[in-house]
Amino acid sequence: MPTTTADASAKNPENAGRKGGKRRLLLLALLPLLLAGAAAGTWFLAPGAADTLRRIAGLQPAGEETIAEALPPPGKPSFVEFPEMTLSLPNGGRPRQLRLKLAVEVSGDPATVQPDLLSPRIYDSLVLYLRTLRDGEMEGALAMDRLRGDLHRRLELVLGPGRVRDVLITGFVVA
Repeated sequence: MPTTTADASAKNPENAGRKGGKRRLLLLALLPLLLAGAAAGTWFLAPGAADTLRRIAGLQPAGEETIAEALPPPGKPSFVEFPEMTLSLPNGGRPRQLRLKLAVEVSGDPATVQPDLLSPRIYDSLVLYLRTLRDGEMEGALAMDRLRGDLHRRLELVLGPGRVRDVLITGFVVA
């Protein structure tokens, strides 16, 4: 005759509470994980929850600003346009011409930065770099990004860090 669960628990009282005990133990193990997941979700997804919890916990005084509040609001970008440059490129016997027009985004007042940007020292630095370019360096999907990055580095070396935000290529012709 087959034994049922009720018969087994009646015969052996030690096995009667095991099934319920395993469920209770599993619930006690999963409950902290669920609470931690809910707290993490609130921390990352609810706007301002992190700052509010820091203030409640006393980790950040009420009058202290966060980094985002301390930064000045982004203003209207200032650009300085360069006159068009025309260069002869070395090309192993057959000369090529490069026509390049740039606009430089500057930090601060463009009227104070413009004389430095349009100085002969800047033109000399840019022309020396551009004259070393080969045909293969101006082809491909990333060629313009590399050129912009190299021009930005050259300008930062001559002017100093933080004065040039970005270099924009507004005209580019190789003939």
